[in-house]
Amino acid sequence: MVCRPLQCLFWGCLVTAIHPEPSTVCKENQYLQNNLCCNLCQPGQKLVKDCTETAQTECISCSEAEFQDAFNKETRCHQHRYCDPNLGLQIRTPGTLQTDTTCKCEEGQHCVGHDCDNCFSHSPCLPGYGVQRMATEVSDTVCEPCPVGFFSNVSSALEKCNPWTSCEAKGMAELQAGTTEADAVCGLQNRMRVLLVLPIIMGTVLVVLLVSACIKKVAKKPEEEVIHFKTKSCPVEIEDSSPVQETLHGCQPVTQEDGKESRISVQERL
Repeated sequence: MVCRPLQCLFWGCLVTAIHPEPSTVCKENQYLQNNLCCNLCQPGQKLVKDCTETAQTECISCSEAEFQDAFNKETRCHQHRYCDPNLGLQIRTPGTLQTDTTCKCEEGQHCVGHDCDNCFSHSPCLPGYGVQRMATEVSDTVCEPCPVGFFSNVSSALEKCNPWTSCEAKGMAELQAGTTEADAVCGLQNRMRVLLVLPIIMGTVLVVLLVSACIKKVAKKPEEEVIHFKTKSCPVEIEDSSPVQETLHGCQPVTQEDGKESRISVQERL
């Protein structure tokens, strides 16, 4: 009879140890403090004082340069990120009370790391290579070798491989085949060169002849005017009152006396 109460006491203690009283369970956006479920502070706020049996949780707003992006019980807000221009960073979106500042790289550069902690310049594709995929804000340039029929003669992070020039389409001959770094060189065939150069030579000779003829004509005209002027201005003075028959022959007087013909210059008579 004595053993039965002892057994009941033993089994009662064992069951109590295995199945303790359930603990307090708080709802979503609450936290347990001194066996009380206190409300978490909302995004954009920080905790000032825990709740009590007679008062709710006390929170205040973060400052202008701070933020909290989730429900929390933290006593401090997070500082907004600084986008350092010395690292090539600039602000993408300004921070708010609930969101952090986001940064991006300057044009021509891309971010390194998930959080864009640093920037690197886009890598250029060397001659013989073209851009397969252009760089983005978070990835570098992807280059590819130029295939047959294409070339690239520049170092660029933007240019793709360009096709060789088709000499046949231009009606010309291919003087030098293209490579991955140089375009094909086109030119005229020998027969076409002759047909093109011959009219040019003939035209040049014709122009030279015309110019020479004009120069000779202009140079000859003043001489004719001088001769014509001298012919008209030949003064003749005759002091002899004897009847003579006078004619002119090349600005020289001709006199006839007693059937005898003689030519006397004006200067000799003076």
